[in-house]
Amino acid sequence: MKKIAVIAGIALLIVLAAQCRKKQDVAADKAAVQHIVANEKTWFNASTTTDSTSDTTFVQLGLDTVLFWWRGTQTHDTAVVNINVVGDSAYVDWSRHNVGDLYLLIKVPDTTWQLWVKKVFETARLSGIFARTGASDDSNRGWTLKRISLAAGASDSTRSVVIDSMRIHSQTTTDMLVIDPLHTFYRLDSLPRFTSGEVVTITLYTNATDGNAFLHTFAPWYVRLRFTHAGNGVYTGTWHAQLMEIPRFAIFDVMDHRTLFTPSYGYDFAGWLFPYRIKNQ
Repeated sequence: MKKIAVIAGIALLIVLAAQCRKKQDVAADKAAVQHIVANEKTWFNASTTTDSTSDTTFVQLGLDTVLFWWRGTQTHDTAVVNINVVGDSAYVDWSRHNVGDLYLLIKVPDTTWQLWVKKVFETARLSGIFARTGASDDSNRGWTLKRISLAAGASDSTRSVVIDSMRIHSQTTTDMLVIDPLHTFYRLDSLPRFTSGEVVTITLYTNATDGNAFLHTFAPWYVRLRFTHAGNGVYTGTWHAQLMEIPRFAIFDVMDHRTLFTPSYGYDFAGWLFPYRIKNQ
């Protein structure tokens, strides 16, 4: 009986020692993931410091109103990163505020050209999922970014426009519907893929029955295309996928009509950033 008790005691000590070794250092894991996010430039940089400062977009309203608009240099504050570690998975919620100017050079009936400048205040959000693919004594404690969501942006001061869903159709993707951007995840090793020059059709379903929607992307030069309003807040557009075989975001956004055409109305914007890859083989 005494021998059995000794064996049981030894077994208990072994179990307790194993449990102590397995105890997770959550604080260290969060710090490691935070370090990766802070230094990752492809995805956790959803809003650029400079957004098309030299590119203008032409919009004509009816027969007698002409508009050129562009965004100036943007600055942003330090990103807020919330990390939830659960075992060998880490869930990241990233957000950042952006500030800049929206320039509108407009010619309305019976007036000369006018330059309106409106302040841009907006917040971009993004979600990611990390997995521990190595040991805790590896670089970054073995953590690797595995999945990324769409990013979503919205104006801070005036926020009436909302994107309800987005449909993407092409020969490669067939038909894809996105409803919840921050909870729609894609594996980094199998992002939605388009081939160079492929025609991609995008449909935005919004509450902006009187608005303007645009596509923004890089090819590697900056491209901005205006969508066609099909009525009832539904906007459609087509774009030819770029040439360079790198992962990137395409930005689809909508602004209240008054943002572009009423001088006293503020910046009223909602946008989704869709992660994808150009792949020719």
